[in-house]
Amino acid sequence: MKATGRRCEMIRDKRIKKRKQRVLLAVVAVLIVLSFVLHRQITQGVFSPTISGAYYHVATDEKAVSLTFDAVWQPGELPRILDILDRYEVQATFFLPGTWLRNNADLAREILLRGHEIGHHGYAHKRLTELNEEELSKEFALMEEALQEELNVQTQLFRPPYGEINQEVYDYISDRGYTTVLWSVDPHDWLDPGVDKIITRVIKRVHNGAIILFHTNATQAVDALPVIIQSLKMQEYEILPVTQLLEKEK
Repeated sequence: MKATGRRCEMIRDKRIKKRKQRVLLAVVAVLIVLSFVLHRQITQGVFSPTISGAYYHVATDEKAVSLTFDAVWQPGELPRILDILDRYEVQATFFLPGTWLRNNADLAREILLRGHEIGHHGYAHKRLTELNEEELSKEFALMEEALQEELNVQTQLFRPPYGEINQEVYDYISDRGYTTVLWSVDPHDWLDPGVDKIITRVIKRVHNGAIILFHTNATQAVDALPVIIQSLKMQEYEILPVTQLLEKEK
């Protein structure tokens, strides 16, 4: 009887173990899918075909770079970013979606008051390549309206949400008088890889005319920012807003 009981117990334990393994595999599968979806949402555009005429960097022989910040999640670390840029007397370029601007108009004004420039980042942070011409027109009209009503400014700089762009969208943007700005240095700060990794990725990949991408919600990037700025200055890089960097194109 005892042997039979032990066998039953062993069989039950095996079943429980197999059930746990199936549950674990299911959880892992779900996490893989979620990771893929999140990665696509944020970075798919990085793998879009290179579009001629868009600026991924500026071709120049001068040691000059731009720090750019995409504001999507609100309000993020923007106040701390502005304080750090003030401390090191650096001007940067901030790409703002219209919805962010509507909800954080005071912060957007502070960007301008502190001597930085603002670029257009769509209105609702939509994938522009998935919009038809009417939807694209509405997206730009809403953003331009937000800039005018909240800040009384216009901008010629545009960065597509997710960095996702194709020839049709580029042509539409150009026809409206915008300069399309992407990036050549991406530390993947949204992944929170660690402050040291963010610093290393930027410093190792920086080059003349580099356009460096950060996100205003990436705490680790903000922690890394003072070291990055000091290192760039030690290497005698001039740090300029995008508009001024474009003037150095050869």
